[in-house]
Amino acid sequence: MSKSVNSLLLFVCTGNTCRSPMAEVLARYLCRSIDGWSFASAGMFAREGASPSEGAVNALKERDLDLSPHRARQLTPEQAAEADILIGLTQGHADLMKENFPEFADKIHTLHSFNPDKELQDVIDPFGGNLETYRKTRDEIESALSDLILSVVKTESPS
Repeated sequence: MSKSVNSLLLFVCTGNTCRSPMAEVLARYLCRSIDGWSFASAGMFAREGASPSEGAVNALKERDLDLSPHRARQLTPEQAAEADILIGLTQGHADLMKENFPEFADKIHTLHSFNPDKELQDVIDPFGGNLETYRKTRDEIESALSDLILSVVKTESPS
């Protein structure tokens, strides 16, 4: 995975109302002191313009992060081409991206794939769950983002 100094990381889930926008906002917050990184999110089956789920908004509000302005967007070939790394929140999302955009297969990963010591798994889908479910998803994403950040920083650092 070679990255340029300016890296766009694009998080992808199903509807772009829970997991991927939570990952986008958390990553932006965690990497606020790293120049040149930008973050976006999209959904494989997003309803354009849909608001984020209330549970996702509330779970991030507990971290003093505002997800309320987010609006869902469908993953497009242009977005896939622009991204340096496409990050599926599940193996199914990654597989579907590889099927739809085979020319970008080398830059498609899952969020949990950045920790070589962890068994690959899907990020919990909180849709329709209670606030505690959204908290668990938020915490899982936040933990996995640490591994992703370390991985990207390592590959960007001069040898």
